[in-house]
Amino acid sequence: MEFQIEHPLMLLFLIPVLISLVLFWRKKKTKRKKEYVIISLRSIIYLLLILGLCMPSFLSSVNGTHTVFLVDQSDSVKRMEGDILSSINQAIKQKKEEDSYSIVTFSEKPKLERSFTNQQETIQQLSINDSSQFTNIEEGLEFAANYIPEDRKGRIVLMTDGVETNGNSARQSTFYSGRNIEMDAMAFQSPYVEDVSLQSFHTPQSSFEGEVVPFQIGLEANVDTTATLHITHNNETIIKEEIAVAKGSNNYSYSIPLTDPGLYTFKAEIFPKADEIVENNISHSLTQVSGEPKVLMVDQEGEGDNVFRALDASGWKIDRILPSLLPTTLSGFLAYESIIFHNVSGHLLSATQMDLIETAVKDFGVGFTMTGGNESYGIGGYFQTPIEKILPVDMDVKGKKEIPSLGLIIVLDRSGSMMGEKFDLAKEAAARSVELLKEEDTFGFIAFDTEAWTVVETEPIKNKDEVIETIRSTALGGGTDIFPALNQAYQQLNEMDLKRKHIILLTDGQSNDGPYEEIIEEGLTNNVTLSTVAIGGDADTSLLEELAEIGTGRFYEVYEASAVPSILSRETALTTKTYIEDNPHVPTVYAGYDWSQRFESGTPFLNTYIATTLKSRAEQIISSEKEDPILARMNYGLGRTIAWTSDVSGAWSGGFPSWEEWTSFWNEMVTWSLPSYEQGAYDITTSVDGGKASVKVEATEDLLMPVSISISNNKGQIIEDAKSKMVGPGQYEVKFTAIPDIYFLNITQEEEGETVSTFTSGMVVPFSTEFEQRPVNVELLESIASNQYGMLLQDPKDAFRPFHKNVYQSQTVWLPFIILAFFLLIIEIFVRRFGLMPLAFWKKGKQKEEKVKSERKWKTPVIKRKKEPLISSQPVKREEPKMEQMKEFKPRKKTEEKPKETKATEDRMNQLLKAKNRKRR
Repeated sequence: MEFQIEHPLMLLFLIPVLISLVLFWRKKKTKRKKEYVIISLRSIIYLLLILGLCMPSFLSSVNGTHTVFLVDQSDSVKRMEGDILSSINQAIKQKKEEDSYSIVTFSEKPKLERSFTNQQETIQQLSINDSSQFTNIEEGLEFAANYIPEDRKGRIVLMTDGVETNGNSARQSTFYSGRNIEMDAMAFQSPYVEDVSLQSFHTPQSSFEGEVVPFQIGLEANVDTTATLHITHNNETIIKEEIAVAKGSNNYSYSIPLTDPGLYTFKAEIFPKADEIVENNISHSLTQVSGEPKVLMVDQEGEGDNVFRALDASGWKIDRILPSLLPTTLSGFLAYESIIFHNVSGHLLSATQMDLIETAVKDFGVGFTMTGGNESYGIGGYFQTPIEKILPVDMDVKGKKEIPSLGLIIVLDRSGSMMGEKFDLAKEAAARSVELLKEEDTFGFIAFDTEAWTVVETEPIKNKDEVIETIRSTALGGGTDIFPALNQAYQQLNEMDLKRKHIILLTDGQSNDGPYEEIIEEGLTNNVTLSTVAIGGDADTSLLEELAEIGTGRFYEVYEASAVPSILSRETALTTKTYIEDNPHVPTVYAGYDWSQRFESGTPFLNTYIATTLKSRAEQIISSEKEDPILARMNYGLGRTIAWTSDVSGAWSGGFPSWEEWTSFWNEMVTWSLPSYEQGAYDITTSVDGGKASVKVEATEDLLMPVSISISNNKGQIIEDAKSKMVGPGQYEVKFTAIPDIYFLNITQEEEGETVSTFTSGMVVPFSTEFEQRPVNVELLESIASNQYGMLLQDPKDAFRPFHKNVYQSQTVWLPFIILAFFLLIIEIFVRRFGLMPLAFWKKGKQKEEKVKSERKWKTPVIKRKKEPLISSQPVKREEPKMEQMKEFKPRKKTEEKPKETKATEDRMNQLLKAKNRKRR
C-alpha cells in the first residue's frame, strides 16, 4: 500500500494561508485563550482543505491482465478461421486465475463477440462479422483499447494478416502511449491456392447507336490453365469463348456493334479450370449508347398486342417481355426510357422490383404507363405499393360500391418455418388488408401451429389501429396443422348473416389430413369462399390448390415472400368492393390538354374500366360518366407516369382499339412519358481507394447553376452518405463508402428551383483487394507491436505473459478531509461568535453540582421555625443596644490573626451596623 498526492501544486496554497494567519495574529493586541483556540482551528481547517485539493490517494497493486483477442474476419483470412480459433484456445489454457479475456471481431467494423471473463473454457466458434470485403484494423484497435478499463493492465492481441484496406492502424497504435496497454500481434497467412482473377474490364463510357464498341479484359493468374470467358448484357450472352491463360498477366480484346440505344451494363465472367477463389472472377462495365429511345413492354397472353403493333409500326424500339423476365437490378430498368405494364398482376413482381421501378422513375426520369384489366390496379394487388405511389391514381375507391355486409378471415401459419421475412411480410399484408376494410366490416385473424389461436375476434372492426397493432404483435409458434384453424374460420362465418364471406389461408408447410371437403362444401352453402397462398417449395401445393378450387377461390404459389402483401391486398380488394365498372358509355374528354385535340372528331365508346381515385396533383384527361379517371397523368420526381384504367385488347376498351387515332394516341402518350429534360454536359472521373469511392463532376456549361447529385446502387437504394460538395465553379465532389457493385449517378441542374437538365452516368467498383493473394504485412504488425510494448507472438501461450510494468489502482481519500474541515469550521464560528464563556459556564456548573452532591452526604437536621408575618399592624418598639452588648462587637486586637473569610465577614457586618445607625438619626 502506497500513498500519493495527485495534485501536489495545490500545496502552494499554504503560502497565502500562512501569511493570512500571521497577519491575523499580529492584529490581536491581547492574546487571550480565545485567540489561541481560533488560530489553531483556522490552521487545521486550511490544512485539511488544501490536503483535500491535493487529492490524496492510496495505491494498491493491480493483479491480472485484461486481454482482448482482436480477430480479423475479412475475406483475406477467411480460410484461417480454424487456426485462429485454435490459437485463442491455446492461449486461454495458459491464463492465471486473476487474468481475464474478451474477444472482438472486425472487418470493416468491430463487433464485441465475448465480454471479459476469467473462466477457462473452450471457444467453439465465432459469429460472422459483416462487410468482410474490407479490413479496418484502425477501428478494431480503437474499439479494443476503449473497451479496456483505464486503471487495469490491458493487452490487445491482434490476429490478422496485416493487409488493411481502410484506415491507418500504425498511426492509431501511437495514440495509447499514456495508457497501460500492450499491443501484440499474431500473423496468419492464408495458404496460396491456384487462382485466376479478372483484374480489369473496360468499355467506352459513351457511344452511338450502331457504333462498334471495343472490350478490353485483363487477367492475372498464378498457374497455367484454360478458362471460358463470358460477356453478357442483361443476361444475354454477347461473347462466349475458350481462352488460354498463362501464368502472370493476360490481356484480351474484343469488339461488337451496339445497335440499340440505352445504358448498357456489361458483365465479364471467367470460369477457369484451375481456380479456388471465385469471388474475383467477375467484373462489370458501363456504356451509354445514344440514339432513338427504347421502350420496355411487359404483358402476358397477348394483352398488349394492340399497343405493341401501334408502336412498332411507328418505328419505336420495343423490348416485349413476360413479367417473370423483368429485370432485378436498377441497370436493367435504366436501359429503357419508358416502361409499359399491360394488365400485370402485382403478385408477379417482387417488392425489390417495385422499388427499382420507383427509383428509375423518380431519380432517373424513366417514364411509366399502366393499363387496366382484371389483374391490374386495385384488383391486381397494388394497394400501398411503390407502383401506386408513382401513378396518378390511388388504387382504393373511396366510398364507392362497398359491399354492405362483408366478412373476411385471414388464417395465417405461425409455425417455426415461417420465421423471418415470411412471417413479418405476412403480418404486414394482413394489416394492409384491414386498411382496405370499413369499420363496419367483419374481420377475423386466426394464427395456427399445431393449434388454432384467435388473434382478432371475428366481429365488426371498431378500431382499425388497435386491430392492426394486434396483428403485428403476433408471435411465432411450433408445428403446422391447418384443419383446426380452417374449421374454426368456417364455423365462425357460417353463423353470420353477411352478403359476402371470404377466407384467405396462407401457409408454407405440410399438414395432417382432415375432412376439408366437408367443411368447405358446407361453407359454400352459406356463401363462404376460400383462397389459398402457398409460400416456398415446402408448402403442400397440391392440397392448397385443391382447397382453393373446391372453395371457388384463387390459388397462389409464390417463392418470393415479398409478393404476399400484393396477394392479400388483391384478395381483399376482390372481396370488399366492386372495382370493375361494367357500364358501356362514351367517356368525357377534358379540353385544354395537348391530347384533347385527338378527340375533336369524336370520342369512342368504352365498355369497362377499373375504378380508381384521382390524386390531387394529377391531370385528368378522360373521365367516366361517374367522373372516375379513365386517362390521367402526373409528374413524379424526374419521371412522368400515365394511368389508363381500361384494357387495350378491345374487350373493355370498346371502340378505342379500332379508333383511327389509336396509333397516334399511343405515340403521343409514350412520347410524353419519355425523359423531358435536356441532357447536361459533364466531365466525370471516378476512383476507388480502400473501400471509399470518389466521384468528381465538372460542368462544361452553365457553371453557375446549382447542381444536385444522387447515387444509387444496383438494387435501387440511394446511398445516404453520398453528399456532394462544391470544390470550384461548376466542380463538385462526392465521396461514399462503396462495396463491389455498380453505382449510378444522377446529376440534375436547377434554375430558380426548376430542373432544367439531367445527366445519368455510372461507375463500377471492382472486387475487393481482400481476394488478392498477398503475403503477411509483417512490417505493419511489427510497427503496431513496437509502439505499445508488444511483440510479434510466435506462441499463443505468450498472450498471458507478465505485464511489462507494475500498475497501481488508486483510491482517493479527499472526502474525509473536507468533511472534517466543515465541522471544525462550525466550531471556529461558534467560538468566534460566543467566545469560550459557554465552555467555562459548563465547567463551573459541573463543579457546583459535584459540591452539592458532596455536602448532601453530611447534611444536619433542619429546625423549622414558625413563620411570622413580615408586616405587623402594631408598631415595633425599637430598643437601643446596651453598652454591654456593644462591647461584644469590638474589633479584635491586631495581634490576633483571623482567617481572611472571618475578617471579611466582620467588616461587612460593621458596615451594615453603621448604615443602620445613620437611618435612625
